[in-house]
Amino acid sequence: MAGERWQVHNEFASVALRVVPFGRGTRLEITSGRLEDVGLIDPTVLEALTLLDERALMAIVAQATEKGSGSSPEDH
Repeated sequence: MAGERWQVHNEFASVALRVVPFGRGTRLEITSGRLEDVGLIDPTVLEALTLLDERALMAIVAQATEKGSGSSPEDH
């Protein structure tokens, strides 16, 4: 499982996923195809995402989209 790469995509985004060793455990490495950014996600964060409803998840996406566009909360 570790090291295998998966592609997840739709008409708005494309990401590559890979499980990588980190400390005494693993992290999910997410590479954005469009932005070419890489992030490591802790299992605790992933578990917390499962607890959020669609509205809360969409708020996260909206905030990340604003940051990605170069604007900051102070601009609004």
